[in-house]
Amino acid sequence: MSLTDPNIIDMWGIPKSDSGTIILGIADHLQWGNKTLQAEHLLALQRKINGYIAFIEGGEIYNKIPAALGMSLVIRVYGKHEVSERGELFFERVAELLRAVGIGFEFVFKAD
Repeated sequence: MSLTDPNIIDMWGIPKSDSGTIILGIADHLQWGNKTLQAEHLLALQRKINGYIAFIEGGEIYNKIPAALGMSLVIRVYGKHEVSERGELFFERVAELLRAVGIGFEFVFKAD
C-alpha cells in the first residue's frame, strides 16, 4: 500500500463507534518539503483520491466490500508528516468537492 500506487485501496474499516460509516484510508508517507516536492505530493494525492472516487462511483466498492452498501463513506488520509499550507488548501477543496457528492473527507496526522 502506497500513496504512489493510485490503483490500490490502502485500507478500509468500520469504526466500532460508528457502524454506519466506512473509512477508506490512504497511507501518505511523503514529505511536503519545498515547492517541487509539494507539487509532486499534491499530484500523487490527487491521483490516489481519484482512484478512490472511481472505486466508489464505479460500484467496485460494493463488490469488494459488500458491507459498504448503505453506509456513509469517508476517505481519510493518514499523513506521516504535518501538512503544508498548500496541502491544507488542497484538502479543504477536496473535502468541499466530495461533500457535494455525499462522500466525507478527512486528514489525520499520524507521525508513527
